[in-house]
Amino acid sequence: MTPIVRPATADDLAAVRLIGILSWPPTYGPTRGAGYAVAGLDRYWSDEAIGTAIREERVDVACRDDTVIGMSEVDRMGNDLVLWKLYVAPDQQHRGVGRRLVDAGKERARAIGGDLVTEYDIGNATVRGFYLRQGFRDDVAPWPGTDAV
Repeated sequence: MTPIVRPATADDLAAVRLIGILSWPPTYGPTRGAGYAVAGLDRYWSDEAIGTAIREERVDVACRDDTVIGMSEVDRMGNDLVLWKLYVAPDQQHRGVGRRLVDAGKERARAIGGDLVTEYDIGNATVRGFYLRQGFRDDVAPWPGTDAV
């Protein structure tokens, strides 16, 4: 069954946080350490952080059979949108969920007359390949203080 992508609602808060809990540690723990993964969950995946993003209508969720299996979060940067979060439950990866969430982000960006931009760690070849397949291109990040692409 093809997942449905829709804007997140307040009722999705716990499910969106669960996506972070399931995906953040295996994404960052092996390369940056457990402390980084735990600090990231506390900072970026708290009730307050996710709740604010949902209230500001910046979060989309991918659902299959009414279960949230992935999420994305965007924010404005000038005329464009930045894709800050794109995470899919580990057992749902490689099934087109991430692609559908990126497509929803591109639609959001087009609706405001802008582009969708994102960043990734230069050492993450898997993520680089995914983003290149979605039509992104490598460039210097447009914000200061990062070594990301």
